[in-house]
Parts: sequence; C-alpha cells; structure tokens
Amino acid sequence: MKQTRKFRFILKRIKKMNNFLILNALLIVGISICTIYSATISKPGSFHTKEAIWAIISIVAYFIVSMIDYRKYFKYYKFLYVFNIIFLTALLVIGESRLGAQRWINLGPITLQPSEIGKVIVVLTLSAFIAIHFRGKTLGFKSFMMCGAFVAPVLLLILKQPDLGTTMIITMTFFVILFIANLEWKIIVSMGVIAAISAPLSFFFLLKDYQKKRILTFLNPEADPLKGGWNVTQSMIAIGSGGLNGKGFLNSTQSKLRFLPEAHTDFIASVFLEERGFIGGIVLFLLYLILILQILYIADTTEDKYGRLVCYGIGSIFFFHFVINVGMTMGIMPVTGKPLLLMSYGGTSLLLSFVMLGIVQSVRIYRE
Repeated sequence: MKQTRKFRFILKRIKKMNNFLILNALLIVGISICTIYSATISKPGSFHTKEAIWAIISIVAYFIVSMIDYRKYFKYYKFLYVFNIIFLTALLVIGESRLGAQRWINLGPITLQPSEIGKVIVVLTLSAFIAIHFRGKTLGFKSFMMCGAFVAPVLLLILKQPDLGTTMIITMTFFVILFIANLEWKIIVSMGVIAAISAPLSFFFLLKDYQKKRILTFLNPEADPLKGGWNVTQSMIAIGSGGLNGKGFLNSTQSKLRFLPEAHTDFIASVFLEERGFIGGIVLFLLYLILILQILYIADTTEDKYGRLVCYGIGSIFFFHFVINVGMTMGIMPVTGKPLLLMSYGGTSLLLSFVMLGIVQSVRIYRE
C-alpha cells in the first residue's frame, strides 16, 4: 500500500513536468553526439559513445533532481554555501594543474571542476539569501553590498585558480539575479560606469600574462595567426567555409585535418557550423533560445520569489555560456575555454546541465 502511494506521488509529479524542456535539451544533445562523432572520427577513442553514456546518466540525474522539492535548497542554503567554500578551498590544496591553472580534482575515471559546480550553488544560495533578507524590498546600495559580500569569497577562490571565464559568468549571473530581485537602476548605471573605468586597470594590474594575450588575440587575431590567434583564425575559416547550407555531415575539413584544436570541446560549434552552414546555425540558435525561454516561462509562472530567482539564474548560466562560446568561435569574444552547454564534449558539463534543468523542472512541479 505504501509503495502504491509512493508510485502515485511520483506519477503525479511527472504529469506536472514541462516535457518540452527535456525534449528540447535532448534534441541539442542528439546534435552534439553526431557532431562529436564527426569531429573525432579520425582520433583514437570513442568520444561519441562516452558522451552518449554520460547523456543516459545525466537524464537519470535529471529525473531524480526533478523529484526533489527545490525548497530544500532554500532550507539548507547555509550548508550549501559552506560546502561551496570548502570545496573550492580544497581545490587549491589537492587540485590538479593543467595549462597553468589549478581547476580540476582527479577522482580516477572522473575529473571534477569545482568552479562549474560552484556556479550552480551560487545561484541556489544567493537566491535564498535575497529571498530571506530582502523579501518585497527594493535593493539599494546597502543591499547590493551585502549580496556582493555574500558572493565575494566564491569569486575570489575561483579567480585564484585562475578561472576568468567562470568568474565572468558568475558575475553576470549575479547582476541578472539582483536585477530580477528589483535592484535600483541608479546602482546598475553606477556599476556600468565603474566597470568601464576599471576595465583598463584590471587589464594591466589584475590579469595574468596568458589572459592578457587572449584579450589581445581577440582584438586582433591576425597579429599572431600561427600562435595565439591560431584557434580563432581556424574557427572563423571553418564557419565561413560552411556557407549557407554547410558541407554536410562528416565533411568538415578543419577538424579532420586537425587545423582546428579542441574541435569536440571548446570549438564544437565551429564543426557544426562548417557542416550545417548558416541554416543549421539558425536551427541551433532557435533550440537554445526556446530552451532559455522555457526556463524563463517557468520562472514567470511561479509566485515563489526563491523559485523565480533560481530559474532566472540558471537561465542566465545557459545564456552566457552560449554567448561566450559561440562568440569565441566567431572571433567576437575572447577565448575563455567555456563549453557550449549540452553540446561540448564533457561528462561533468553535461551532467551539471541536466541537473540545472532538473532544478528548473522541480520549480515547475512544486510551485503550488
């Protein structure tokens, strides 16, 4: 009898799901696996098979997270916050260094990047902090400083790795959440002016040499086409050669001839656009746009402030990853190594993407 009631409870929750959300995500993942196969067909290792296995694991995780009441994160947000700080601090002690950055913890067959997990926890904890302390209030300067102090330890630990890309995404998501929470316009304008003034100072005094090089390469990739500008130049060649209709599946040359580095991870969009062309790019853009709009629709149809802020935060993460990654492949954004969520090869990235969608689905299910 107890098992029957539990089954009915789960079935009732499943009926409340927004099925278009998961179907949209699965369409993108299907495109991803095909593109990864095309990009890695000349390389050893079944990358597309591994990604398909991670996709199955991620879908299971999505349904499990969907069944968890999102308000539990609200209840235990202090524990999540402390865990985030400890996890990121531990990275500095036991983390694995690659390419001059200490961002990964090696757990045998699985490699975790705490900053990727950390940005999701920031959304859950910052939203709870605002919902508790500023319920129904306009956020003035004092409130802004309190929220900034709340997020600052996480940002500093991530910047210490260093991971400028994730720092940028968390910072922009921070402002989106505060804007939705009714941040005063004069503060938004003031922060914009301060950012414009401090950007040159940050370039000369805060950024490391390789980060400066990335920005200079972004501004003028032709100045160093065989070294710093190689990735962006080859990516732009791949995209441009795709034309209107693309070269067709398995016919990308930049990745197969190994002109395009990291073709199945950072520059997966370049491979897809070379094979599918401008029309394929429009389809992919629309799939991401619809996915983000569905997340925002769920946010706007819940009266719970916490659930609304969480959904907007997660929608912002998907949006900024898309803008930064695709902009990077087109040479209109600096190269930061941020993956295109649901598309780029990587089990942890895919799993976290579905976990975030599961949290959004939980808001949809439990919003009453």
